[in-house]
Formats: sequence, C-alpha cells, structure tokens
Amino acid sequence: MYIPEIRQILSFLAVEELRSFTAAAIKLDVTQSAISHSINSLASNLDCHLIQRLGKKCILTPQGEVFLHHVRRAMNELESANTKIHLLKKWDYSAVKLGLSHTLCHHVLPEALKEFHRKCSHCEVFITPGDTAVLIEKLEKGQLDVAFGIYRQKFDSGYRFVPIVFDELCFITSPNHPWCQTPPRSEQDFSIQRYITYSKDSLTSQILDDHFSDIGLQKRAVLTMGNMEAIKEMTIQELGVGIVAQWVAREAICSGELVLHPITPPPRRQWGYYLSKTKILSPPEERLLEIISRVLSRVALVDD
Repeated sequence: MYIPEIRQILSFLAVEELRSFTAAAIKLDVTQSAISHSINSLASNLDCHLIQRLGKKCILTPQGEVFLHHVRRAMNELESANTKIHLLKKWDYSAVKLGLSHTLCHHVLPEALKEFHRKCSHCEVFITPGDTAVLIEKLEKGQLDVAFGIYRQKFDSGYRFVPIVFDELCFITSPNHPWCQTPPRSEQDFSIQRYITYSKDSLTSQILDDHFSDIGLQKRAVLTMGNMEAIKEMTIQELGVGIVAQWVAREAICSGELVLHPITPPPRRQWGYYLSKTKILSPPEERLLEIISRVLSRVALVDD
C-alpha cells in the first residue's frame, strides 16, 4: 500500500489553498520544480490526477477532493499529537494507568487523588479496580503501569514488588453476638459459627485458609462476599462473624455498630505495588505512588 510522504501532502495542501504552484513554493520556501515533482509523484503513485491547471490557476479534480478530505483529517491528527507532546514537555502532562483493590479504592484513593490533583493537575489517572491476582495479570499484559495489592510469593520474574505496610485481619461481630458476652475459647465455639469472608479465589482467602490450618481452626460454614464493605454490612445485620482488616471496620467499631474480636495470632497481609523491573517512573508517577503509599501506611496502621 502506498503511503504519501509528508512533503508531498504539504505541497498538495499548499497548492489547494493558494491555487498556484508559484505561491505554494513561496509559502513552503522551496522551488516551484520541487512542488511540481511532489504533485506529479502523488499522481503517479495514486494513478490519477489530483490537480488540474486552468491557465494560471489550479483546481482539484474529483479524486483530488476525496484525497483532500482524508489528508486534512490525517494532518489534524498529526497536529493534535504534536500539541499533546508539547504539553507533555511543557506542563509535565502524562497519564497513569493504575490498578487497585476495591478496598483501597474505597478507603485510600479518594484522599490520595485529591492531594495528587492539587499538585499534578495535568496528569490523567485511569483506575482499574480488582483483586490482586487479576491486576497482576493486567499488568503483565501491559494494560496497567502499576498494580497495588497484596504480596504473593509467585509472580512473573520480570516484575518487582515494592512493600508498603502490613495489616492484620480480625473477627468482627454485631454487639448482640454471643461472643460479646462470652468470648470464644474452645474449638466448638469457633466451629459452630457462620463466617463471612472475602472471595474464595482471592489472596486474602488463601492467607486465611493457610493461617487457620496452621492454628487448627476450621471454618465449616462460610459466606463469601466480593468486597470488605459487604462483609462489614452483612455482619452489622447479624448474618455471621465477619473477617476483615481491622482498619476497614475501624469507623463502625468506634461507633459501636461492630465489635472487634482479635484472631490470635493474627493473619497478616503485606500491601505494596507491582511494576515492571525495567519501568522508569515519570515524576508524576513517582509522586502519585508516594502519596498513595503514605495514605495507605497511615490508614492501615494497626490499632493498639
């Protein structure tokens, strides 16, 4: 397929605008023969005449009108690209494709983005929510620049994990739950409960299963939910014993809607972000990661 050269397109557009080979040559600061050569080369490669001479004036042929319509669109796109690249250099304008868990989107992202946009108003941030495993997969496919999530032992060697903070999981119940009167002590106290936990295929669920297996605790009746907020609300409605990160339920615990019951020893998750080992972060990306990491570290602090 023949692709016209930029100089040929510029010559064609100049002749169309000024209706003169001589005037087009003056505008582009080239010789008239150079204009003629470009137009003739176009006609030869497209196998049709685009411009017809009428005395000293030039008009477009029907084929020339069609060609003009399309090359104008192409040139507009090139000019738009040039403008955006100029903005990138002048205003530090850029875009970041970020993946975060639903929990971070709810508890961390609003505050972090508000601060970031005050400092980097010309940077677009595109958010993809999801579980850690899904986000890592999108990262490996090039659909994300950075993925925030929980550390897992196995991931592509071409990527690295930057740790931020540990959090701890705990039991939560409504204030009317029997555990609030008599704390659980025996295996039976735990085994008769219906637990409300995070999605079965998630890293959080794997961490819980491994932890409870290590301490000999069986979760016989389990209700799984798609996000921590749903677990919290189901627990408030007295539908079971929830298992969440302490910081997710902090507000409801402080208000008395929920009661915290520690898991001894507590299951721990390490939060951080994944990115390619070869990725060079732009200044806006560095700033955004720093802000999110700082907010997450503060929000996820374990209460004494």
